[in-house]
Amino acid sequence: MEQKPKLTSMHINTYALSNGLNTMASQIPTQYLMMYCTDFLGISPVAYGTAMGIAKTFDFIVCLISGPIIEKSNMKHGKYLSWLRILTATLFFGNIIQMLDTNAFIENATLKLLVVCFGYCMFHGSMNFNAAVRGSLVRKLAGADMENRRKLTTRQSQVGAAVTIISSAITLPCITFVEKLTGSPTMGYFLVALVFSTCFAVCNTIFIKIASPFDPPQAVNTVKKSASVKDMFATIVTNKQMLVLVVTYTLFSIASQINAGVMTYFFRVTGTFSQYTISITIRSVVAFAASILVPPVGKKIGKKNSLVLGRFLWCGGVLFIYAFALNKDGSANLILMTIGMCICRIATYTYMSFGVNYWLDCAEYGYYTTGKDMRGFASAIQNIPTKIGFAIGGSSVGYLIAWAGYVPPTPDALGYFTHMNRYMMVIGLIPAVIGAVSGIITLLFYKLSDDEAAMYAKANAERDAMGA
Repeated sequence: MEQKPKLTSMHINTYALSNGLNTMASQIPTQYLMMYCTDFLGISPVAYGTAMGIAKTFDFIVCLISGPIIEKSNMKHGKYLSWLRILTATLFFGNIIQMLDTNAFIENATLKLLVVCFGYCMFHGSMNFNAAVRGSLVRKLAGADMENRRKLTTRQSQVGAAVTIISSAITLPCITFVEKLTGSPTMGYFLVALVFSTCFAVCNTIFIKIASPFDPPQAVNTVKKSASVKDMFATIVTNKQMLVLVVTYTLFSIASQINAGVMTYFFRVTGTFSQYTISITIRSVVAFAASILVPPVGKKIGKKNSLVLGRFLWCGGVLFIYAFALNKDGSANLILMTIGMCICRIATYTYMSFGVNYWLDCAEYGYYTTGKDMRGFASAIQNIPTKIGFAIGGSSVGYLIAWAGYVPPTPDALGYFTHMNRYMMVIGLIPAVIGAVSGIITLLFYKLSDDEAAMYAKANAERDAMGA
């Protein structure tokens, strides 16, 4: 009998670090892309919102087919690691293409927007496969050991928080330094994205190499699973707990995308953009502390209670921003704004350490109760709410800031909102309402306990061992 490889700290840490570095690289377009397009590329908010709506719809379609494609695949470097090899390159190029300064060779704003959309689709389409593959690798690396599963996802959240501190502290200063050095207001965005993406590619390559024993090549004549989009949707519809997760995560994703998509504009229009780095660095330090201190609390109170607490605490954070971040005279209260941002980040770490385990628990439950093994779809299904959030929440921000009357800056004046009260509703009140609905659904309808999930995983592992 072939001996199962042992999971070590090296595997756990490189698994976490490769994801953290990818997140660090993607934070540049995540935080600055819309502002980059409206303020530097001359693209109107409405045109941006419309184009992103199309791009994100495409991204969602790719999300739906990624899981079935992966489950049907059988490549020579392992079922999942073969995909990571390909995705290392597509994630790298997709990320930096989004931050290209197309002003140098394209005059037409529509063509500039098409380039941005191409890079967006390349990166986020790849992320559909990446998220599904990495989630499936948790089960490959840890087996049925629930503690090892938790270690992988907890370390991933901790490393992600630590890396975010670095990126928060250095991204904008580096961008500003390159701008002063080159005289180009856009070159810094591209070069910083390039450096961060290179760090990710190197680390991901190392992880692929050391993780190969856990995902050996399958035999050429291995029977491929029947896997389709229909099967994936059947998994959601017939598994009540999975369906609850999809609904609550979708609503929260929409809320968080709206909030994150317009955050940069707060500092832009209040004349405090140079202090943005300080606020997001403080937020990142708090997030790192939360990633260390909060998981033990989550382990004690359980996955469901952690998720409910996180949802409502996040709503409190964005409501705090809505109520207190802007002074009556229209100036920014950066201390209170930063506090609100920190509350939101602490909230996400109340459940983030469990990561894909929520979805794996539901998949184990489904396999145990129906006898049909659809666990390979768990991580792919996890990505669906995120993509719906991107498609609805992310693309709606262009229309929302247009509704608030955004006027881009000129060389002589700051940008501004003609209806600042509407903007504060967009950044705080609207996301809070949507997030609260998500929390209520989780509280009332998610029933799966940690003990039940562990029992299902153990029973399923025994069933697999017996070849049942």
